[in-house]
Amino acid sequence: MNVLITGGTGFIGGKLTETLMEEHDHVYILSRGKHTSEHPYLHYIKYDPENPDDDTWMEGMPKKIDIIYNFAGASLQHRWTDAHKQEIFDSRISVTRMLERWIKKAEITPDALVNASAIGYYPVSKSVRFDEEDAFAPHDFLSSVVTAWEKEAQKCSEHGVRVVLARFGLILDSEQGALPKMAMPYKFGAGGTLGSGDQWYSWIHIDDLMNALLFAGVNKDIEGPVNMTAPMPHRQKHFSVYLSSALGRPNFVKIPGFLIEKVLGEQSMLILKGQYVMPEVLMEHDFKFIFPTLEIALEDLFEEEKAAKS
Repeated sequence: MNVLITGGTGFIGGKLTETLMEEHDHVYILSRGKHTSEHPYLHYIKYDPENPDDDTWMEGMPKKIDIIYNFAGASLQHRWTDAHKQEIFDSRISVTRMLERWIKKAEITPDALVNASAIGYYPVSKSVRFDEEDAFAPHDFLSSVVTAWEKEAQKCSEHGVRVVLARFGLILDSEQGALPKMAMPYKFGAGGTLGSGDQWYSWIHIDDLMNALLFAGVNKDIEGPVNMTAPMPHRQKHFSVYLSSALGRPNFVKIPGFLIEKVLGEQSMLILKGQYVMPEVLMEHDFKFIFPTLEIALEDLFEEEKAAKS
């Protein structure tokens, strides 16, 4: 296959690029920076981030792209100043509009667009269970970004492209993403409950996420919202117990929510608030999770580290 990836040098895009190349698929990365590659299956196409209406990048596109994976966007991990919040929004919308313009002009229409999204689409709740059938109006900054981004991506369906809205939960990887930062306090003996501890964490192992993205990309019966989470969410206080066990570290510190809010501001919602989200679409299509439970997921991710200590 020929696969186009935006955000292909980031955490998720980089992992997917490696996975696809192992299968001998040709990967075209639409990048804001200048990159070169001598690998026969890896190709870079540069666009001008300062001028998103400039379509000269299209000249470097191959005649046929089978699947597009759109992961482009400023990181949510940086402090949410007003300027960065605007960048979070604009970076996602502008690149998605670029893709829609290319699809409209393309001689051969891609089969699918798998567009990154987030379970932040759903409102925060400690008691309600959500799946892809639930629809909501925006209720905070993150849900506003997600709703606008999904709406922009859906426009590609008007050109005959199957659109998948991949709503990511908490992605667990031992080297990148949020988990290494979450694990750090435990390594210094300061792990434990954050805020009330009752907030839900809907998570997914990085290997299951890669498989789910590939699965949704080629399965012609899947379109629209797809929750990319494991089938067993946990409250933060229980997540903490499993994490401390996987690391072989104590779990007794309690950090009040107001302290986290004071340090992180609005961004603290990523830690102190959550949703119980189920991957109904994946399960209805018989997707097989390698790591369906948090215990085996964390044990796998920290197996070598824990063994080195014993």
